Amino acid sequence: MIKKLLSVFISVAIAFTVTAAYSADAGSLTASAEGVNLYYYYDQMSDEAQYVYDTIKEAVLECKSRVKIRASVSQADFEKIAELLILHDPETFNVYDITASSVTRTSAIFNIVYSYNKSSYDKMMEACRERAEEIIDTFPEDAGTYKKLRIIHDELINSVDYDVQAKNSSNIYGVLVERVGKCDGYAKAFAYVCARAGIRTVTVIGEGEKDSSIEMHMWNKVRFNNKWYNIDVTWDDPVSNLKSNLKHDFFMISDEEIKTSHTEDNLSFAVPEANDDSINYYKVNKKYAESFESAKSIMTKGLTSAAKKGDVIYDFRCSSEEVFNSVKKFILDTDKMAGLLKTVKKNSGSDIIPDIFSYSFNEKLYTVKVLMFYDGTGIDDYFSEDIPLTDDMIKTLNLFGIK
Repeated sequence: MIKKLLSVFISVAIAFTVTAAYSADAGSLTASAEGVNLYYYYDQMSDEAQYVYDTIKEAVLECKSRVKIRASVSQADFEKIAELLILHDPETFNVYDITASSVTRTSAIFNIVYSYNKSSYDKMMEACRERAEEIIDTFPEDAGTYKKLRIIHDELINSVDYDVQAKNSSNIYGVLVERVGKCDGYAKAFAYVCARAGIRTVTVIGEGEKDSSIEMHMWNKVRFNNKWYNIDVTWDDPVSNLKSNLKHDFFMISDEEIKTSHTEDNLSFAVPEANDDSINYYKVNKKYAESFESAKSIMTKGLTSAAKKGDVIYDFRCSSEEVFNSVKKFILDTDKMAGLLKTVKKNSGSDIIPDIFSYSFNEKLYTVKVLMFYDGTGIDDYFSEDIPLTDDMIKTLNLFGIK
């Protein structure tokens, strides 16, 4: 559908191009893009292109089936309008199809077909606004932008199930209200809530590489303290059988960090660069190990703190492949890891079982996650039924009294 809609715009652009049929004062434009976090891309378009975008967007919000536009834009600008409207704008999900008629060198009529009638669409948008405000209302009074970003990130992960089949998985209604979505739905919902919270973001189109497969992907960049950072809510919400699966691997990271698995491929716009790697989640929360010895210390203290609170998971990041490989080797040595967990058990006064644990590694970002188990607990305290455990895993857990 996306390719179909874009092709309509681009084919029309070939005919709909002259040089001076329309002249606009930039100050007179509605700049509707600002309110939904599209300003960075919107500002890369000419005044005429902004006018065309605003006119079509206004028609879409009113669910008008026909809109005539008198203007002239270059083909390059027309492609920007298409990308902004169809791929990035979180409010235009109601557009099902667009065709053009009566195309001349100075005007065109666009015929728009919608997925929902205006009454239904208005109710859907109101529900999205209410859900966004519900999230924003959880901000502590003294919360800064960094804290707000983490709250939005964590809430979407904790409340949304990844589902590529759901009808609205690619839009904000699916993610915010129906609480199901996939990457473009997550990214647009994140941008939408951020916009309502006064935080500037953009959605980024590209490719993601995971498990040796490459697929089209969308994530976000956010502006914080005059710098840009990457956030990928989708990839921090892994499809897993763990009940506690919140991650922060892709929270406030640089282009250098994210390029190990992501490639930007925005069609028409320049994307802001994210060059700072000093405030990713692990550095800010002192969970960043620059040597093997510091990794052992961070792991011991972190697991002890987690065990005191009854938490089951602790994660941290290594600064280099060398440190990561040393940590990985240590954890895979079950005797050494059990020894560390015995220290954790003693220091925390908890009921963890030192001789059984689980782990996961991010080989590209050098992050490590350790899962602890407690006496008197059952399998359903740790795992959901969405992805069944293997028979060997169940037998191992049963051996230690976890049934």
